[in-house]
Amino acid sequence: MATSEDKIKQEEMKTFYSNSSYYEDNKHNFADVSSKSKHYLINNVLSIYYPEKEEKIIVLGAGWGNISLALQKRGFNVISLDYSQQSIDICKRTAVKLDMDSSGFICRDATDTQFDDAFFDVAYCADLVEHLYPSVYNDLVKETRRILKKGGKFAIYTPNPSHFFEILKKHNIVLRKDISHVDYKTMPRLKESLSNQGFMIKKAFYIESHIPFLDVLERNLMKFVPFFRRRNAVLAIKS
Repeated sequence: MATSEDKIKQEEMKTFYSNSSYYEDNKHNFADVSSKSKHYLINNVLSIYYPEKEEKIIVLGAGWGNISLALQKRGFNVISLDYSQQSIDICKRTAVKLDMDSSGFICRDATDTQFDDAFFDVAYCADLVEHLYPSVYNDLVKETRRILKKGGKFAIYTPNPSHFFEILKKHNIVLRKDISHVDYKTMPRLKESLSNQGFMIKKAFYIESHIPFLDVLERNLMKFVPFFRRRNAVLAIKS
């Protein structure tokens, strides 16, 4: 159960998303499904787990709709949640613009999905957990386990705090700090939190950046140098 302090902080972030122009200001950077960075995101997330056609899928943290729309484009039926109405509105508009189904985008908290137990086969959580305070994140893991079937897959994709980009952002050096990133999760912490709540870690690995030349350097050195580990990727199975 989330602590009262974390709940208050998370509600403040929810208010920030609702009252600011965060999603509108960033939609040109993040809602362009044809951009190289979006192909990078989609390919990386689907490399964690590529679903079977008959599987029921939920995306936790719809954001700008990239993962949800990519899955829909590949023929999957997807439910996508976000507690920001701005996010859902942008996702729906993008879906309509692309002549895709917008009905699966729902404004709802991922820690209280309101779905039945063991309803989904797969849950994707891409670029969300860094936006959640510690005990709220634990509630997310607990809720995800509840709505997944036995053997269900939980794919998490999140920035690695040891990467030099994130260190620069943290100190507002060259790169601007993202105030919505309230709690970065390390790989050991992700694995431990999932294991503690009844998941088996199927695989866990680091992913390099999408920047040419840097990606090659990171791919070859990330095993030895934490500064070059751009993303954490984890696939957990409900035991």
